[in-house]
Amino acid sequence: MIRDTRLEVPKPTMTGLLLAALPRKLGALLILLCLTASRLLAKRNDDRLVLRNGDHITGEIKKIERGTLFFKPGYALEDIQIDWTWVERLESQDTFTVGLTNGSVYTGLIKKISSSDQGKSDFTVSTADRVVECRRAEVVTLQAMEKSRWNQLTGSIDYGFSYASGNSQTQSSLGADAEYHGERNWLTGSASSTFSGQSNGTNTTREAFSGAYWRRFTRKAFGGFLVDLLSSSQQELALRTTLGGAFGRTLIRTDRTNFLAFGGLVASRERYTPGFVGNPLSTNAEALVGLGYSTFRFKVFDLTSRLFIFPNISQAGRLRFSSDSSVRWEFVRNLYWSLRIYENFDSKPPVNAPRNDFGVTNSLGWKF
Repeated sequence: MIRDTRLEVPKPTMTGLLLAALPRKLGALLILLCLTASRLLAKRNDDRLVLRNGDHITGEIKKIERGTLFFKPGYALEDIQIDWTWVERLESQDTFTVGLTNGSVYTGLIKKISSSDQGKSDFTVSTADRVVECRRAEVVTLQAMEKSRWNQLTGSIDYGFSYASGNSQTQSSLGADAEYHGERNWLTGSASSTFSGQSNGTNTTREAFSGAYWRRFTRKAFGGFLVDLLSSSQQELALRTTLGGAFGRTLIRTDRTNFLAFGGLVASRERYTPGFVGNPLSTNAEALVGLGYSTFRFKVFDLTSRLFIFPNISQAGRLRFSSDSSVRWEFVRNLYWSLRIYENFDSKPPVNAPRNDFGVTNSLGWKF
C-alpha cells in the first residue's frame, strides 16, 4: 500500500591467451564507464542507522540492492552489508532515488521509522512537492544522487581457465557486465569470450556483446533500443549484428526478484565464413520476444537468466533463439564463483553450417 500526502511547504599459450583477450573484451565495459563518469556533488557521512538489536551507527548510506543495505560507518574502511529486514530506523539529509515494488521511482529525502504494525507505512520519500509513504518491504532499490555516476554503476568481471596436459587441451572464458540506473533511464552492457583448443584438434572461439538502453514510461511499462553482436566458430558465423527496438512490461518486482517480458522488431546482418554451400551474407527482418529473470537470496546465490526468440519475417519458417543463464555464489566479499550456461540455435542457417552453439563455463569473478 502506497499513499501520497501533499506537503504544505516547498591456440595460444596460457599467458598469451589472457593478455590478448582482456583488452578486446573489456572495451565495451570501459566505454560505458567513461560515458557515465561525470562528477556530481559530494555525499554526506552523517547518516543515522539503528538496527533491530539496538545498535546505533553513523556513516554513509551507499545503496539498497536485492534486500541488502550497503552502509559505510565513519570508522570503517569498507562498506558493510546489512540485511534490510534488520533495519529499524534510517535517516539521511541527502537525496536518493528510490524504486518501489509497484514500479514507481521517486527522488527525495528518505526516512525509515520504527513500526510494530506490519501493515503500517514505515518508510517515506520526501520529494519536491509530496511525501510518499510505503512499507519497508516495498523498497526495491535505493541509490544516492550526490555522488559520481561512476559510483552508481554495478557490474562484474570474471575469468575461468583450465588446462589438461594429456591432450594439451586449453579452455578459457572471460566475461564482463555493467549496469547504470537513473530515475527513468537505465543502460546495460555485457561482453563475453570463450576459447577451447587442443594440440591435435580444432580450436573453437565464441565472442559476444550485448547492450541496451531502456526508458520507463509508466510504473510497469518501458521501452528502448538494443544491440547484439555474436561471432561463433562452432556455427561458422563470422559476425551477426542485431539492432532493434522493443517495448516491455515488468511482471514481477520485489526486493529480491525481478521478472519482465518484452517484444519488438529487429534487423540482423549475418556474415558466415567462406567455403559453405549457401549465401554467406544475409540480411533479415525479425520479430523479437524476450524474457528476463533474476533473483537473489541473501548470502546464498544470485540467479540471472535471459531468453530471446527471433521469428524470421524475411524467411518463412526460420526461427532462432539465444539464452544465457548464470548462477553465482559469493564466497568472499565481492568475490564469487559462477556457473554459466549459454545456447544459440538457428533452425535454418543460410549456409550449410551447424545450427546449434551450446556451452557451459565456470569462473571466478569480482563484482562492483
